[in-house]
Amino acid sequence: MKKLLKNTNQNYIIAIISVLVALSSQLYFSGFAGGFRISASVILLPLLIMTVGEDISTVKICFFTALSVFLLRTLIFMLQGGTAGQAFFLYIPNLCFYISYGVIFSILCQNKHTVTYKKIFGILYCCDFLSNIFEICITPSALNPENAVTTLSVLAGIALVRTAVTWLILVGEKQYRTLLQKEEHEKRYQRLFLMTTGLKNEIYFMKKNSEEIENVMGTAYKLYENLSSTDLPPEIKKMSLELAKDVHEIKKDYIRIIKGIENEISEEYDEKQMKFSDILHILYDTTHHLLESKNIDVVLNFNCNDDFITNDHYELMNILKNLVTNAIEAMETGEKGDTVTISQSLVGSEYIFEIKDNGPGISKRHLPNIFKMGYSTKFDTATGNIYRGVGLCGVKATIEETFGGTIEVSSVFGDGTDFIIKIPKNSVSVKE
Repeated sequence: MKKLLKNTNQNYIIAIISVLVALSSQLYFSGFAGGFRISASVILLPLLIMTVGEDISTVKICFFTALSVFLLRTLIFMLQGGTAGQAFFLYIPNLCFYISYGVIFSILCQNKHTVTYKKIFGILYCCDFLSNIFEICITPSALNPENAVTTLSVLAGIALVRTAVTWLILVGEKQYRTLLQKEEHEKRYQRLFLMTTGLKNEIYFMKKNSEEIENVMGTAYKLYENLSSTDLPPEIKKMSLELAKDVHEIKKDYIRIIKGIENEISEEYDEKQMKFSDILHILYDTTHHLLESKNIDVVLNFNCNDDFITNDHYELMNILKNLVTNAIEAMETGEKGDTVTISQSLVGSEYIFEIKDNGPGISKRHLPNIFKMGYSTKFDTATGNIYRGVGLCGVKATIEETFGGTIEVSSVFGDGTDFIIKIPKNSVSVKE
C-alpha cells in the first residue's frame, strides 16, 4: 500500500514537472537554421530534477518531459496550419534532446542526494552541451560543416550561461533551505528551553511538597505510636498505621515522578551555560508570540547593559517570564501605548534587574499579599477557575533561596508596577 502511494505521488510529480518544462520550452529563440531552438526549459528542468524530483528516476522524468514538449509543440504547430507529419519530423530532435539529457545526467550523477554543488556544475554543463550537439546532429537542416566551429562555440557558450544560471539558483535554494532549517532549529530550541524552564519550576514546588508529605507521614506514624499505648480498638490503631503506610507510598511515587522528569530534561536539553542577553532574546521572541496570540498592542523594551554568563538560566528565565507574563495579562484590556521594560545593570557587586510596566497597577489592598502562596486575583473567564497563585511566590522563593537576592515591588493603582530584583554577582554569574 505504501509503495502504491509512493508511486502515485511520484507520477503526480513527474506529470507536474513535464507540464511545467513543456510550457517553459515555449520561451525560446531560434539561434540556428532549421528551427533549432535555444529554450529556457533547460534551466527549469535540472532545477526540478534536483529539488522536487530528487527521489525520482531522472531518465523517467526526462522521458515524459520529452513527450510533453513534443506533444505541446506539435499541437501548437497543427493549430497554426501545419500537419502532424511535418510536426513529427520538425520536433523529433527536440524529443531526443530531453531523452539524451536524462540519460547523460543519470550516467554522470549516480546519486542526486550526495552529489556536491561543485560537481553538479560540470554535470549540468555536460548534459546541456552534449544533448545540444546530439540534437543538432539529427537536425539535417541545422548542419553546416562550414560553420561547425562557430556552432560548437555558440552551443558551448549557451550551455555555460544556462548552467551558471541553474547552478546559482540551486545554490541559492540550498542557502534558503539552510536558513529555514536554522530558523526552525532556533524555534525548537526556544520551545524546548521554555518547556524545560517550566518543568524545572514545577519540580521545585514538587520537591517542596515532598517535604510536606514527609512531615505528614511522620505525624501519621507518631499518631500510630501514641494510639498503640491506648485502649482504643485495634481497628483504629491499624487504620492509623495504614495511613502512615499510604502516605509513605505516595511520597515514593512522588519522588519517582520527580526523578523521571529530571532524567527526561537532562536527556533532551544539556545546555550548561547561557548568556543573559540570549535569555532576553528568547524571552523577547516568545513574548511577541504571546502578544500576537492575544492580539494585545504592547511595546517591549528589553535592555542588557552588563552581559554575563550563567549556569542558572532556567531560574532567571522563570523569574523574568513570570513577571513579564503577569504584566501583559494585566494589560489585556489596556490601551495602545502600554509598555513592558526590562533593564539590567551591574551596580557594585550586585546585578539589578528592573521589570516595569505602565499597566493598571496593583491596589494597596492586594499589594501586601502578592508573594503569598495560593494568593491570586486572576481567574479563567471561560471556566471560572482561579489560578494557582504560585507564580510570584515561586519568583520570590527562587530569588531568595537560589540566589540569595531580594525582590521589591512598588505600584500605583492605575499607573503601573515596578519590580526591583537584586542578586549578588557571585551567585548568578560564571567567572570568565
